[in-house]
Amino acid sequence: MSYLKLGIAAAIALVIVSLFGAAAVYRGNAIKAEAETRQAKADLAVAVGVNKANDETIGRMKALADAKDKLLADIAGQIATINDNVAENTAAVQGLKDANEDVRAYLAGAIPPDLGVQLNK
Repeated sequence: MSYLKLGIAAAIALVIVSLFGAAAVYRGNAIKAEAETRQAKADLAVAVGVNKANDETIGRMKALADAKDKLLADIAGQIATINDNVAENTAAVQGLKDANEDVRAYLAGAIPPDLGVQLNK
């Protein structure tokens, strides 16, 4: 009988050691899962920060694009006004040249060649 008691005690000891081993494995898995959770939260915080910075950059780029478009529209308007003024002045000079003998004589006089080319276009 003592062998039987010794066998039962050994079996019980083996079960207890197995339970402690299983508990240690589960505890290790839990610690690993907690570490992975902390890392995932840290990665998420970094990603959120990067997205916020990207959104701010996109906002600045849109504002710059809007400002550029406004400036280009203003410049186009100014160029159109300048072209209209040049056309009006050219027409006025040509009209005076055609209608007024004094202006025609003045313009036929000593005008620098480059100016003459511009006036006679």
